Amino acid sequence: MNEPALVRAQWALLSKPPADTGDYRVLACSAGRSGFHAFERLVRDTLFGTPPQWSSSGRPGENLPWISFGVSGDGRSSARRVSVSVTDWRVGGADIWDSAGRRPVATRYFAVRYEDLARHGAGLAALWDAVLPVVLPPGPGDTDVPDELSLRIDTDPLPRLARLLDEDVDFGWAAATAAAALTGPLALVAHTSRYALTRIETMDAVAALLPYGCRAALTAATWAPDPTAYTPWLCYTHPADSPARLTVYEGVVPQVRGAAGRAHLDLLLRLRERSGTLACLRALAGAVEPAALPAGSGPTGEVG
Repeated sequence: MNEPALVRAQWALLSKPPADTGDYRVLACSAGRSGFHAFERLVRDTLFGTPPQWSSSGRPGENLPWISFGVSGDGRSSARRVSVSVTDWRVGGADIWDSAGRRPVATRYFAVRYEDLARHGAGLAALWDAVLPVVLPPGPGDTDVPDELSLRIDTDPLPRLARLLDEDVDFGWAAATAAAALTGPLALVAHTSRYALTRIETMDAVAALLPYGCRAALTAATWAPDPTAYTPWLCYTHPADSPARLTVYEGVVPQVRGAAGRAHLDLLLRLRERSGTLACLRALAGAVEPAALPAGSGPTGEVG
């Protein structure tokens, strides 16, 4: 097993101070107070709905935590960043209520340079695993507020993803879903109340069947009750009511629209038949040049 690699990450915390009834805002970030405004815009670009009022609200996968993946910066790999946002109940906030009588939540935001992730072939699950244990300072008054953080990233996730595609997530479904993602954004609908981690793994398996460079433009979310027309590109949500977004039910192979999507599906099936799932994933992982999706590549804001 390969040793994890260390990558640097910008970070921000969006929430409310204790007993505060104002709006949610950035309380601390890796750029200090001067970066609050820029980071607030970046964090809000990764949020797609209002969290439930109670911790027991919603089905598993729809209640907190909500995990979303975004992109920022321009198309140059040296400036492009891939982010993960984790929205959950604020630690120690059980007895704190906002002006609407709701428990406050907190969003932890981390952004890593695309080229650092591409160097190690890191996917959505690897990024989630890296930020899961990180505790951010609650506010700028802390004496030990760090600048950029070091995250430990799995350097070879492909064997795990190959097993997932062979044993759990149906390869044919994932391949057709990946091919469909090359032609437009998708609304994933779970056939059971899937938990957030299962949803991350499923989206990671789909993303692994795209050329790796698509991750420089791919946005995704474990639950997005209010997605925009094109963001997140790949997300669990309600069945789509927009003609721009294709609804894909878990376990039901979607119809792939467009010549590019059908050609990619044919390629995936041929690669797997000829060389196996792991070799198929490694071939796709080698295509690290940043690639645009057909419409909307996410936010273009940048800090530092």
